[in-house]
Amino acid sequence: MIDNKYEVHFAPLQGLTDASFRRLHAQLFGGVDFYYTPFIRIERGLFRKRDLRDLTEETLDNVVPQVLPGSAAELQRLCEPVFAKGLKRVDVNIGCPFPPVMAHGRGAALINNPDTLLDVLDGIAKISAEAEFSLKMRLGYDSPDQWKDVIDAINSTPLRHVTMHARIAKQQYRGECDLEAFGQFAQACKHPLIYNGDLLTTADVQNILDRWPGLRGIMIGRGLLADMALARKLRGDTLPDFTTAFQQLHDGIFADAQARMTEPRQVAEHMKPYWDYFCQDDQFRRELKAVRKSRNADQYEAAAAALIARMARG
Repeated sequence: MIDNKYEVHFAPLQGLTDASFRRLHAQLFGGVDFYYTPFIRIERGLFRKRDLRDLTEETLDNVVPQVLPGSAAELQRLCEPVFAKGLKRVDVNIGCPFPPVMAHGRGAALINNPDTLLDVLDGIAKISAEAEFSLKMRLGYDSPDQWKDVIDAINSTPLRHVTMHARIAKQQYRGECDLEAFGQFAQACKHPLIYNGDLLTTADVQNILDRWPGLRGIMIGRGLLADMALARKLRGDTLPDFTTAFQQLHDGIFADAQARMTEPRQVAEHMKPYWDYFCQDDQFRRELKAVRKSRNADQYEAAAAALIARMARG
């Protein structure tokens, strides 16, 4: 159990932690202080429709939109629908490690391009009176020391906190987190700091907080998808009946997908990636295979029902 002074942040996962999922998780599992939207971005000069729909459908008070700017001007534009929604917190992502994002000069590519990053940070400073900003980043692009080139500018930017994923971008999510480099960053960072990276169990979280008790909190992504009660466990709260809560969450996501998507195949393809996290036990491989082979909503629904029933039996 962790002290209540620490915040628990639910990291966004593209295509998975949408408004429907966030609402259902908060209602059925909880324990999270702040949920983040998958990043809002501009492609070919336009907002992605699904990003705006997700923001429009948001009902939580403790949600933080995450934006993916490549310049100060783009940051200003990305904040417009956030402010129009009435939200006053924005998380600026300069840590996304995916090559298609970095190829367009966004995400962790900014750490490799200090001039552009300084432009984005200047943009934060200019509009900080309109919202409370935070920063999500990595140690570097291809070296765990690259944060040193921009730390002074980060320290002088008005930020609620900095979230550091303790890897370099080229690792993506492979290999070990660099805790030594994170510790150096923690000493240099003047803002409240949140740790992110490979937090899958309560022991993982406790190890980090024991080592750096001065952190504001922790951010968990994959760990909370694999164990949706993890935040409650960290708080020492009474746990919900997992089978019932999981069934309701799954059925809610599925119903939302059916309501939004016109093609039955789309519904199945939307649901299948959740199972990479929901069930990783090899004893259910036959049922998982049936889920992954489903080609439409009806096939998926039948396969998922069989898998959930099998999981309930243990």
